[in-house]
Amino acid sequence: MSFNSGDTDCFDIPAAKAELRKAIREARRALDQNERQVQAAAVAEHIAHLPQLSLMHGGVLLAYMPMRYELDILPAVLKLRGLGFEIAFPLCTEEHGLRLLIPPEDGFRKGAYGITEPVPELSREVAPEDLAAILLPAIGFDKSFARLGQGGGYYDRLLAKTSCLTVACGFDCQLVERVPTEPFDRKVDIIVTPSWVGEGSAE
Repeated sequence: MSFNSGDTDCFDIPAAKAELRKAIREARRALDQNERQVQAAAVAEHIAHLPQLSLMHGGVLLAYMPMRYELDILPAVLKLRGLGFEIAFPLCTEEHGLRLLIPPEDGFRKGAYGITEPVPELSREVAPEDLAAILLPAIGFDKSFARLGQGGGYYDRLLAKTSCLTVACGFDCQLVERVPTEPFDRKVDIIVTPSWVGEGSAE
């Protein structure tokens, strides 16, 4: 999957992003449960063996609770805890930002749209500059390390406040030929799928 920009002066990048999001979501939905589990386990193993993470010997790492049809990163989270990381999770705010919270194991609740989120009253809050690394949710990505998000801009605003290591992960079907990008889109440092692990230079 990719897009064809043609004349970049008149090319509608937001529309191209929306079209690519739709195509990748359809591909994710087509995966059966067994394939999802196999791919999630493979990604967890890759992440646990990334030298950029293992050599940190711990720190605060921001993960996320997977939504329906997203890759289950919780196997990876368990392995990262074993490497000494404290795991923070995001909480969306009314101002379209993210609070970064480290909850206890029983410190979660169902939030908007049924998404599992940390309970602020039970959690310790950290700042973007406290993060050693982020596991970024993504709809898609390419081998130039461009990332296609959900479109809300939550992580774009967060990434503007930190220079920590960024890791995007997903199913093999989420790695596409080319992701349409805009000037505010920041590339990621590492991409992990079951079949490909790549290291770039974030911009």
